Amino acid sequence: MKTALVIIDAQKSLIDEGPWNAEHVLEQIAHLAASAREASAPVTFIRDRRVEPDGSLHPKLTAFAGDIQIEKSYSDSFLETDLIEQLQAKGVRRLVIAGLQTDYCIDTTCRRAASLGFEVVLVGDAHTTFNHEYLSAEQIVAHHNHILRRFPAGRGSVKVVESDNVVFK
Repeated sequence: MKTALVIIDAQKSLIDEGPWNAEHVLEQIAHLAASAREASAPVTFIRDRRVEPDGSLHPKLTAFAGDIQIEKSYSDSFLETDLIEQLQAKGVRRLVIAGLQTDYCIDTTCRRAASLGFEVVLVGDAHTTFNHEYLSAEQIVAHHNHILRRFPAGRGSVKVVESDNVVFK
């Protein structure tokens, strides 16, 4: 089953705001991108066009020629984008997902991808968010890792795997 890495909203301004464990998450994402490229798996960068003042990819990450690059306007990376067409054109059926923000774009995209029939691997130590009024960012990440760890959705599913255990097929 062909796998693609999907990196969501790893944008300079978002990361500069200081989400929880950001440096570690960036390191994990960079490692995942290198592993995906080594396995000839497609690498996809999703950027939220609403991020200001600098919505560019964080400088610790690099988009290569041939990488899929998508701009979105919603938490759902598939909504009003050509992401599904790009993935289907490459024969992708399995997604490895990492990035920001756990409780918005990561959660929504994981669930939507599963409902579209993809096998989704959420990288448990490669996504992050910000503290909120009632929960810390660390609690939010842990909560989403727990509820999505075995999430069935028809033909699709979500499971959570730590970055050391991610395999690109």
